[in-house]
Amino acid sequence: MLKMKDSACINAPVEKVWEVLSNLEKISDWSEEIKSAECVGDHKRGLHAQRKCLLSNNVIITERIVSWNEGSSFTYEGFDIPMIASAKNTWTVKSDKGQTLLTTESEASIKGGYLGLILEPLIKLVSKRMSRKTLSAFKFLVENGKPYDGKHSSLPRVSSVC
Repeated sequence: MLKMKDSACINAPVEKVWEVLSNLEKISDWSEEIKSAECVGDHKRGLHAQRKCLLSNNVIITERIVSWNEGSSFTYEGFDIPMIASAKNTWTVKSDKGQTLLTTESEASIKGGYLGLILEPLIKLVSKRMSRKTLSAFKFLVENGKPYDGKHSSLPRVSSVC
């Protein structure tokens, strides 16, 4: 089981960070790996909301909200992810010294038996890099009111503490 945790200190109140984070169809504004996202069905937010994400490699994955605590956290499970048997991600916002600490905690099981176990360190490294870029882009979006216009890897690394 691959487990990761990362955080970003954002210079904005919790309410503003939550507003951006909980807009499920706007994830492409802060995640380069996602070209577009669309909620399926009646729920655009909250428990049981489901979104389809078109990735940069033209693969479509599904994410379903399994836990929602309005204003503070949500958890989704991912489906149809290449090389991944199961995936879960929790996003949490917490006020910290007038700023907001955004935390993401994920866990995934890799497909492929022994080959998957061998590839796990590489997948973890790539995932960690993607997480850092995504958190930097999210911070930029919230603090500047617009998505970053450039490669997210060129953004400064975010502080994981406030």
